[in-house]
Amino acid sequence: MQKLDGRKLGSRTKEQNCIRAVQRVQEGESPTLVIKTLGFAQTCIYNWLARYRAGGWDALKTGKQTGRPKKLTGRQIAWIYRTVCEKDPRQLRFEFALWTRAMITSMIRQRFGIRLSLTSVGRLLRHLGFSCQRPLYRASCSSFGLCCS
Repeated sequence: MQKLDGRKLGSRTKEQNCIRAVQRVQEGESPTLVIKTLGFAQTCIYNWLARYRAGGWDALKTGKQTGRPKKLTGRQIAWIYRTVCEKDPRQLRFEFALWTRAMITSMIRQRFGIRLSLTSVGRLLRHLGFSCQRPLYRASCSSFGLCCS
C-alpha cells in the first residue's frame, strides 16, 4: 500500500484523520494497525498520540496557518490604489507625469513609514490589476499612466 502524503491533504481532512486514528487507538486498536489502514507513515500516529496526551483533543486540531505578517493593511492598499488611479504624480510633487515603482515606493515610505522593495511594489501593483507599460515617447504634460522603472 502506498503511503499518503499528508501535505497534499486539506487541513480539515488531516485533522479528521488524526482524531479518528487517536480514537481508534484509545478504543484498543494497535497504533501500527491503525496507521497502516490509514496509509500514513508510522511515525505520524506516535506524534498524534503524544500531542493528544500533552493537550487533549484540542491539541489535535489544526490552528490558523501562520506566516510573515503583511506590511500594509487593507486600508493602506486601498489608499495606494486610489492615489495611483486618481492622481497625477506631479500632484504629489514628483517631476515625472507617469507613475513608476520607485515613485510609489517613495510615496509609501513618506506616507506610512514602511520600506518596500521595488519588487514588492511591482507585485503589489500586479495584485491591484496594474500592468507594467513603457511609453513609446517621453510623456507630455497631459499624459497619465503607469511606468515600470
